[in-house]
Amino acid sequence: MAQEDSESASIKEIYKSYLSIDPTHFSTFSSLINNVIYKDNDNSFSLQHKLFYGILASSAIGSNALLEHFKKKFILYGGDTSWIDEGIKNESIPRRIKVFAKMNDILVHKPWILFWAHFAEFDNGMTFFLFQSAIILTTIHRFATIISAMNVLIKEDIKNNLINLDINLIENKQDENIKNLYIINPVEYTDFNQHSEKFLFTDDFDWNTNAKYFFSDYAEKEMEFLEKELKSLDNIPFDTKDENNIFTKKKEIEKYLGLIFGLKDRDYDYHKTNEIIPKQIKVIIKKIACFPDKFQEENLDDLKLDKNNLIRLIFLVTAIKQKICLTFFAKAFDDFSSNKNKFNNSHNNETNSED
Repeated sequence: MAQEDSESASIKEIYKSYLSIDPTHFSTFSSLINNVIYKDNDNSFSLQHKLFYGILASSAIGSNALLEHFKKKFILYGGDTSWIDEGIKNESIPRRIKVFAKMNDILVHKPWILFWAHFAEFDNGMTFFLFQSAIILTTIHRFATIISAMNVLIKEDIKNNLINLDINLIENKQDENIKNLYIINPVEYTDFNQHSEKFLFTDDFDWNTNAKYFFSDYAEKEMEFLEKELKSLDNIPFDTKDENNIFTKKKEIEKYLGLIFGLKDRDYDYHKTNEIIPKQIKVIIKKIACFPDKFQEENLDDLKLDKNNLIRLIFLVTAIKQKICLTFFAKAFDDFSSNKNKFNNSHNNETNSED
């Protein structure tokens, strides 16, 4: 029991450290986490299924602390322990969760490879489940990334005796055998190849013009909390004269992250990004977005960013990445809807030829 209390305390300390920076956004972020992840509601998901998503998602990120947290919560709320012991191969796990779990690692590491055929395994009438799942899973990815990236700050506070926590609870590396239980078709992050892979251009499909309306239609409750949180993040006040305030660079950070994950404006100027975002900050941005489990190895003295701006950057990067991942998800579904008849005809022809 003491260990569970310490794990909960480590998450509360992370919350607490951000609260003093912008209480309004902290309130909307807490509401997003509590309602999208922890609330048992009457739509497609029981709380047990959400908590199992928590196990899958935190495992994909490599957040050992959050993985253990979700395991304990899953058991506490009556989850089948065989799901934890046997992982995603357990026969009693609903098929739709197993099928969606195939997108877990893709959404974390390579959202640009999502395409319409990924939706072909789902039955008709599962659209609401798909979009709700996408918001739940990417919100947990974001939560796990924040926990992992903030560990560097928590460890520093432990070292300086500012908080009293067991450091082993937050810095343990995940056992690969454990991760393999919860990941189907593991996908490792590799850089988007600008020469052989196609960009998704924002004038063809982007979050504000296209993707968010899919989620508003098919995941209305979840989207309501996400929209409020994203707007709150956009509205955090900052001093335009303070060049060190990370929000003065928000637009370029968004463009840079889009470039990393294969989403960009046609007239994007990378030289402008280099002028606005220092190289050291770009390195940090990429590590938070792509390797959050390795970010905890950083030395704060080498980051050249004060604590408040580092926390702002972590929250900002994870929010932008979530929008990018959901944009690719919505685009792939839109393509699936357009190709559905073609796919069904092809599938029927294959079935007939086998007969």
